[in-house]
Amino acid sequence: MNEGIRNTISSMARPMKLERLISWSGQKNIFPFYHTVSPEPLPHISHLYRVLKPAEFEEDLDKLLLFFEPLSLGDYLENRGGGRTKPNMVLTFDDGLKECYDFIAPLLKKKGVPATFFLNNKFIDNRGLFYRYKASLLIHQLRNDCRSKEKVAAFLKISEEQVETSVRMIGWDQRALLEALAVEAELDFAGYLRSRPVYMNSNEVEDILEWGFDIGAHSSDHVDFTSLDASEMNQQVKASVEDLQKRFGVHTAYFSFPFTSDGVPGEVIDSLLEEGTASALLGTAGLKRTGKWSYIQRIPMEKYEMPALETLKAEYLSYLLKMPLGRNRLRQ
Repeated sequence: MNEGIRNTISSMARPMKLERLISWSGQKNIFPFYHTVSPEPLPHISHLYRVLKPAEFEEDLDKLLLFFEPLSLGDYLENRGGGRTKPNMVLTFDDGLKECYDFIAPLLKKKGVPATFFLNNKFIDNRGLFYRYKASLLIHQLRNDCRSKEKVAAFLKISEEQVETSVRMIGWDQRALLEALAVEAELDFAGYLRSRPVYMNSNEVEDILEWGFDIGAHSSDHVDFTSLDASEMNQQVKASVEDLQKRFGVHTAYFSFPFTSDGVPGEVIDSLLEEGTASALLGTAGLKRTGKWSYIQRIPMEKYEMPALETLKAEYLSYLLKMPLGRNRLRQ
């Protein structure tokens, strides 16, 4: 959905009552997801998407709890959410970031809200860094060091005005370029991880499991699934899930697709679920039906500059507007 249409729908939805939108849509299960919160700017994320402060996240959570009953992913999968007076909310967090341990999990534990945290295997213990976070760090460096911007522009043979846009456009297949640009900008990704851990370490993951939360797999290194063939997709999910099971002794097999599940063929989804490679697969397409109880689409809560309830109102109204067109069913 383009930004103009989204803004129009958000404006239309703002004065509406959320409970009515929920009732009209018939959608009684929602799956909001976040990445992180922080009391201070995070250079590795701040140039990618909005980062809520802990107090803002708590306000979001408290308002969500007025309308929704929190439910664990496992209880949802076992259909234990029926018969409640409120609709259900299954909360998840992607990338396994450090602030999930420092701020998010303690708050959820205090309020009795279950959640699942999805982890990239190769980034646990800060052994690596997601390439988009490298891009954000590079942009941060370029904005704060004119000499770095000048050198990167010269390396790319473009004007300085084009540098930031060019860095943002670097995709999965070009991610090695970020290493070369970091050398030009005198930026040390490994040093950044040592001085400012981005991800949870193994002990912290074990702690959140002891606190009663779940973990799930998010691929080895946040790979773009559109760059993989069907066999590689199956192998990524299988290896990521089995590694977490072996390392942390978990018996669940939850997997959230990095970026999106768009572009993943229906036959891959079917085989992953039918063969038991994954017991739940999660995407990021918003409020949509998939035709499969364990194939779930989630609502991104950091994408737009809106409080949680306004984001949900816009999602529900968008769903209602698409109903006559039959466009609420995800097609792989």
